[in-house]
Amino acid sequence: MTTAITEIDLDKLLEAETISRETVSHIKAQVYSSKENREKLDEKIEALKVDIKKEHDGARSKDLTLLLGICEWIVGKIKEAGELLKEVKSRKLGAYFLGKCYQESGDYNQALECFERAKKTDAEEFDIIMDITETKRMLGNIDEALKIIKSFSHSHANSAELYYQWGRCLDDMGEYQEAFNKYEQSLKIDPDHAKTLFRMAFNYDMGGEDEKAIEYYEKCTKLHPTYKNAFINLGILYEDRGKYDDAVYYFEAILDAEPTHSRTALFSKDAKAAMAMYYDEEVSKKQGKESEVLNIPISDFELSVRSKNCLEKMNIRTVKDLTRITEADLLSFKNFGETSLNEIKIILSQKGLRLGQALEGYNEPNLFSNINKGQDSDFIGTISELGLSTRCRNALSNAGIETITDLKEKTEDELILEGVKENYLDELKEALSKVGLSLKTNDDCEADLEKNATE
Repeated sequence: MTTAITEIDLDKLLEAETISRETVSHIKAQVYSSKENREKLDEKIEALKVDIKKEHDGARSKDLTLLLGICEWIVGKIKEAGELLKEVKSRKLGAYFLGKCYQESGDYNQALECFERAKKTDAEEFDIIMDITETKRMLGNIDEALKIIKSFSHSHANSAELYYQWGRCLDDMGEYQEAFNKYEQSLKIDPDHAKTLFRMAFNYDMGGEDEKAIEYYEKCTKLHPTYKNAFINLGILYEDRGKYDDAVYYFEAILDAEPTHSRTALFSKDAKAAMAMYYDEEVSKKQGKESEVLNIPISDFELSVRSKNCLEKMNIRTVKDLTRITEADLLSFKNFGETSLNEIKIILSQKGLRLGQALEGYNEPNLFSNINKGQDSDFIGTISELGLSTRCRNALSNAGIETITDLKEKTEDELILEGVKENYLDELKEALSKVGLSLKTNDDCEADLEKNATE
């Protein structure tokens, strides 16, 4: 299950006499769950460096070096960790985490040597045996890896890790359906098994099944410690789908933890540039459409002959010209009466405009912006015009809500029942209020029932 986030006492946990692989796993989970815990570990690393320089006792210096090496490994500084752990590889824990460093840097033969040294005193340490199995597979010794796995298939039948490693071997052998079955078995045992979730996501990703890939990558991102590559791959998938704000969200999540992660920084920069370009294009398209509306000639509208003649004599040729003249100016012209005025006002209102609007300080591209300020809300038809976040729009789309009319007929409770999360309701209500609208209330529902009963 997902690890609960708690504050950690590193001084208590990082004791050379009592530290274990289980303790290190706990520290890593908490460090990647909380910014505060990560900051604590960074401070502890600096303190350990100072203590090592001051320490004159050889045994105590080795203790501190072991702890510092493990801490550097936890925060992903593999090279630095490896150099420190080489000094204490005669210790079982030092050998094990040095093996992890070698494995993660691709030096599998050295990793195997360290793992074998780490388990010499206890051949039944299953987690180390699985590390050995994984490393053998990475070396291409799949038959050897499978032999180990099958030897533990009865004694550890409830191990999600065993079925994951089994699946990876089958994957490498090209037996994809059998591998998939093993991954499913792994997730039945532990639905939050990070390695299996990531592998399932990756396989769906490579197979072009984006929706499934996203589903499994997102499950990975909710675990601690998280898979860095799950965030990156998820961001890339969202960027490919044109969901740039979601892509940036996942890239920035990595950069929050590792500001110097250059590859992610590059991905984030590209996504932000694409997002800016996308919005620029949208603005350009919108302004182009608005310009087309403003340039519609008056002759295109079905006006009375009197109205047309009056407008022609006043040198009013286009819709834009109408936004530059007031009601009073029109009525002051000979033969232009209330009937003609109403005709003009109806035409403009159908376009989201009104007489004299250009005289109120609007620039041409902003003539239509009154819609977003709560005026003429009747002309908003689609959800996209509300300026909602991508996630909020997706939630509404998944609930089958595509238009403002659909949305106005829903209460908060109904939206929640249809899968719209509560944290999106405030965003929805605020966006609706800006255009003079609101969600349906329970009182509205009761009024509708009374009305229907009366009818």
